[in-house]
Amino acid sequence: MSRASRTEVAALVAATLLLSTPAFAAGGGWSLIIFQAINLAILLFLLVKFAGKPINRAIKAKAERVEKDIAEARRLHEEASAMLAEYEGKLAGLDARADELLEQYRKDGEAEKARLIAAAEAEAERIRKDAERSAKNEIDRARARLEAEVVDLAVEAAEQAIKSRLTPADQRRLTADYLGQLEETLRG
Repeated sequence: MSRASRTEVAALVAATLLLSTPAFAAGGGWSLIIFQAINLAILLFLLVKFAGKPINRAIKAKAERVEKDIAEARRLHEEASAMLAEYEGKLAGLDARADELLEQYRKDGEAEKARLIAAAEAEAERIRKDAERSAKNEIDRARARLEAEVVDLAVEAAEQAIKSRLTPADQRRLTADYLGQLEETLRG
C-alpha cells in the first residue's frame, strides 16, 4: 500500500471512531463499536480492492507530473541563471566597451584638434606669405609709379630748363640735326 492510501485509511479509521463515540454513549456498547469497525474494515477492503489501483495510478501520475514540473522548473531555473550570468557578463563587457569607446573618442578628438590646429597654422602661414607677396607687389608697383613720376618730373624739369635756355636758333639747329639723322636712317 502506498503512503497516500495508508494516510487515507488512517483518516477513515479515525473518523469512524469519532463517529462511533455518540453511538457508544447512547448505550450500544462494545458490540456496536465492533460492528462499526467490521463495517469500516469491509468498506476499506472494498475501497482498496476496487479503487486502490486507480487511486494509486492517479497518485503516481500526480507524483510523476510533480516530478516533471520540478525537473522542468529546475531546467528553467538553470537556463535563467545561465542567461542572467550571460547578461551580467555582457553588461560588464558593455561598461568596459563604453569606457574603451570614450577613450577612443577622446583620442580621436585630440587628434582631430591637433590636425585642425596644424591646418589652421598652415593656412595662417599661407595667408601671411600671400599678404607679404601682395605687399611686396604693391610696394614694387608703388616704386615703379614713383620712379615713373620722378622720370616724368625730371623730363618736365629738364624740358623746362632746356626751354628756358634754348634760343630759337638752337631750336632750328636741333630740328635740322634731327631731320638729318632721320633721313640717314631711312636711307640706310
